Amino acid sequence: MANKFVIIIQAGAQDAGKALHGLLYGQELHHAGYEVEIVFDGAGTTWVGEFEKTDHMFHPVFKDVMKLGIIKGGCQACSGFFDVKEEVKNGVGFAGPEAESGKHLDFAGYIKKGFQPIIL
Repeated sequence: MANKFVIIIQAGAQDAGKALHGLLYGQELHHAGYEVEIVFDGAGTTWVGEFEKTDHMFHPVFKDVMKLGIIKGGCQACSGFFDVKEEVKNGVGFAGPEAESGKHLDFAGYIKKGFQPIIL
């Protein structure tokens, strides 16, 4: 049974429920004692700027999950493609060692480290 999870939020603008549940699942797994990391990838990088808005209905959940320290950043390459690089950089930062190179998330690296992926 897995005890490490990586939640990859790829949900686009039309999938608010998936983006929110990525945060909620991460929060629940963390509180249950599992190791968990949340990253924003693909169209999911657009949620960082949205969740940062204080008037967004999911802002309180986002801030609570941020305080847990389980949000590990967003994909630098994808944030550039979706034109939200500054929002991601200033919001959650860029994820992993690939952040410096502008490459995509190291998915295989997560698997090698024993993380079970949950992609929403």
